[in-house]
Amino acid sequence: MGSAVSDGRVSGGRVVSLDGIRGIAALFVMVYHLPLIFGFAISHAYLAVDLFFMLSGWVMAYSYAERIREGMAFRQFALQRFARLYPLYAVALALGSAFALVKYLFGTPTAATLACFVPNSIMLPCMLDDPENFPLNRPAWSIFVEVAINLAWYFVVRHGMSTVRWKFAWHLGAVLLCWGAALMAERFLRGYTPADVHEGLLRGLLGFSAGILLFHYRKQAWILAYFAALSLAVLLVFARKGQSVDLMLHVVAIMALFPALLWLLAAIRPRILEGKVSAFLGDISYAVYLLHVPLGLILINPLLRLIPGAGLAPTAVRAALFTAVLIALSSLSYHRLEKPARRWLVARYGKPGRPMGAAATP
Repeated sequence: MGSAVSDGRVSGGRVVSLDGIRGIAALFVMVYHLPLIFGFAISHAYLAVDLFFMLSGWVMAYSYAERIREGMAFRQFALQRFARLYPLYAVALALGSAFALVKYLFGTPTAATLACFVPNSIMLPCMLDDPENFPLNRPAWSIFVEVAINLAWYFVVRHGMSTVRWKFAWHLGAVLLCWGAALMAERFLRGYTPADVHEGLLRGLLGFSAGILLFHYRKQAWILAYFAALSLAVLLVFARKGQSVDLMLHVVAIMALFPALLWLLAAIRPRILEGKVSAFLGDISYAVYLLHVPLGLILINPLLRLIPGAGLAPTAVRAALFTAVLIALSSLSYHRLEKPARRWLVARYGKPGRPMGAAATP
């Protein structure tokens, strides 16, 4: 990949504004998962994952749809996704596993968690008696969803089921399945425990199919009316069934606000979000997302000892120090691990593909 930014604007087909919003969303998830470090929590920051799924659909449509229709082999497609996602995933898993092993050696019960290393090492959820299906690095559940949907989507495109009618059919089906399941559960869907793996897949399908549609109609504003109308329809059903206001706010965010945000950023490309800062945030977003939990587990006690106290000042210092370390490691990961590993794997096991701008995941 060459220079991502030229004159503060987009280059090479990359919409830097979308990269920037992905990076910001990853930072929100970081704060959500680490309230002991940041001193507060952003209650609904987990919805950033649904935004990531939507961005994934957009980027996959841009980067791969045409190549798949032209005959790109499944092996090559799978290699491209593996080379992009797995090297950092493996490092983050190793960090989480090392932390769990140390806890186990010092007498903390973590047997089930350590047993999850085997399925988690191949990006599969752990179905053992554990509170989470990716206990060694909890954000990894969405990477499993990402991979599963990406691989299924390849065959959808390859078998000609990616025409405009099919795109609407997939999205409408996802809307019915996702919100129908939420209606029956009387809560928003999860995806990070062994009992609700299917819920994560439904969330991924909903966001991914929306991203595919948004990319297809990226120059036609009427698509926002489609999303608004669907959002209203779901809200009316939920109101009639007496669902909570909180669940209906989830509908508004995922069905109306997120699609509008993506479409507008891609259409307007505001200069403030089209510069090098946004490009940098997009580059490191995947590492921020995958590294913040294991790094937080490793650093929380040293930070509390180094900077004791529960007041605003020590909390702010701990938060700033942790964020700086995470961003530095994420930048190092992008330039010294992710890019070189991807180049090597593709060169070693497949033919180089068309350059991609943004990562398909945070």
